[in-house]
Amino acid sequence: MERKYVYLMRGTKWMYKIGISNDPKRRLKEVSHKPKLVVTYRYYCAEAVESTLHRFFNKSQRIRKGSGKTEWFRLDPLELLTVHIILLFFKIVHDLSILTLIMAIVVGIIWFFNQWAAT
Repeated sequence: MERKYVYLMRGTKWMYKIGISNDPKRRLKEVSHKPKLVVTYRYYCAEAVESTLHRFFNKSQRIRKGSGKTEWFRLDPLELLTVHIILLFFKIVHDLSILTLIMAIVVGIIWFFNQWAAT
């Protein structure tokens, strides 16, 4: 499973691009509208996070020319804040899930060695 970035780029006049990439800085250079990178978060479930945001803001979606043409949204300040909150929420859940998995593995190893030492 590969970790990818979900990014938010700002174009012009409240236009934002929500997408995924292995390299957001490279992707930034590929976009013809000369946007600015606002924020990136790295997830194992990047496609699901991006898809959730696209569905949530589907009424704000705008079609533009070029690669990633359906990933542009006209977001007002409240919608923009909502994007940041959703991205942060998914990041916290993502990181806690990984931490929980690591803790479960460590506890399992400790349990195994305790059982082994008791025999």
